[in-house]
Amino acid sequence: MSAATLEAGLRALGITCAVEAHERLAVIIPVGDPTMLEDARLRRAAIALLPAHGFTHLALELTGSDLGLGEEAGGASDREAIDGAALHRD
Repeated sequence: MSAATLEAGLRALGITCAVEAHERLAVIIPVGDPTMLEDARLRRAAIALLPAHGFTHLALELTGSDLGLGEEAGGASDREAIDGAALHRD
C-alpha cells in the first residue's frame, strides 16, 4: 500500500489532494476545491487507481475550511465533519 504513489496518481488526474492510508482505505483530503470530485468520470478514474496502490476503498474528507465555512462564518472548525455532506456512490 502506498499513499504517496496514489497521491501522485491522483495529482496526475488533476486532483490536488493529500492521501491518508487507513489499512486498505484511502482517505482523500482535497487541497483547494473539494467540488472537483463532483464529476462522476473523475471519481471513477480516481477509484480505478486504488487497486494498483493497494487500496480497496476511498473516502473523501470534507471539512468546513474546504467548503469555505470557516469558524468565523459559523461553519465547522478545520478537520470537523460537516453534517449533511453529499454522498456519492460509484
